[in-house]
Amino acid sequence: MPPSDERFASADALVQAYSTGQIAGYVPSQREKEEFLATNPAQSFTSPGSGKGKRALLWGYVLHLDPTSFTERQTVSDCVSHGSRNARDCTRAVSILVKGEPYSWFKRTATEPTYGARGHGGDGMSPARASQFERDTGFMPRDNFPGVVDLTKYNGDIGDRWGAQGGVPQKVKEFCSRNKVGTIALIKSMDDAMDALFNGYGIHSGQYAAWSSKPGPKNIHPRTSPGWAHDMATVGYDDTRTHWPFRVWFIQNSWAAWNTPVPSWPADYPLQVPGMIVTDDAGYAVCVDSEDMWAYSDVQGYPPQELPDLGTIGRI
Repeated sequence: MPPSDERFASADALVQAYSTGQIAGYVPSQREKEEFLATNPAQSFTSPGSGKGKRALLWGYVLHLDPTSFTERQTVSDCVSHGSRNARDCTRAVSILVKGEPYSWFKRTATEPTYGARGHGGDGMSPARASQFERDTGFMPRDNFPGVVDLTKYNGDIGDRWGAQGGVPQKVKEFCSRNKVGTIALIKSMDDAMDALFNGYGIHSGQYAAWSSKPGPKNIHPRTSPGWAHDMATVGYDDTRTHWPFRVWFIQNSWAAWNTPVPSWPADYPLQVPGMIVTDDAGYAVCVDSEDMWAYSDVQGYPPQELPDLGTIGRI
């Protein structure tokens, strides 16, 4: 197998590979989903009605802590690990900035251990498999672990290789165990998704669907075909209908700058980040209907570090 940077050396190459079915990053597995839910105390997310008529722009919290977030471009079929990481980091950022939980941001988290735990040597994985690993084993920051692995910079070949060699090495698992996702809940409706996001919980989902790289006349990215077997994070929504006259959803892709941003952007929003898809209910329904959408509502973070006093950080 050629190195990942040769197979998919550009965002265009990734779009082409997903669109033609050359690769499938999202591999649904009813068996793995049922196994995960059977051992999961939170079967589905419920916080009835708390998000209706409101908005939650969670990617802004992540950008506040890490302005270079959402710039990694996947180079192998590891989109599920990128989707889960982006959801996890949204939850972490809100916990620190809004909820005041006693954690340090430290660094963004890595994707390679999750993808290495996919359970086979082929392409792709199921969101349930990723969820189980991150709950039971944990996750790691983008950092160097001398003598074990260097995860300072994204390297899709590492997770690719671990999966092909039988799984994540034990020493890597030991580092993962220091930080775990506690509560991961299944999202069953758009109301659930709004409620989760409004409560500060990042979401990711796997589905077979595609969106246009160019915005349409409604100032959103319309659905297109053929679809992608792909996993992405939902990082926000707006149901206030003050800028768009309908509810919109913000999906963060893992292909970097593969598309054109929407031209009309609210002045009080966080920056529109590379690769973001803006869609309406009709476009977003496929994400919920896949029945493979997960909210990360409890993440054990990193202990606080000694930092210089830069003043109080409040809500964005």
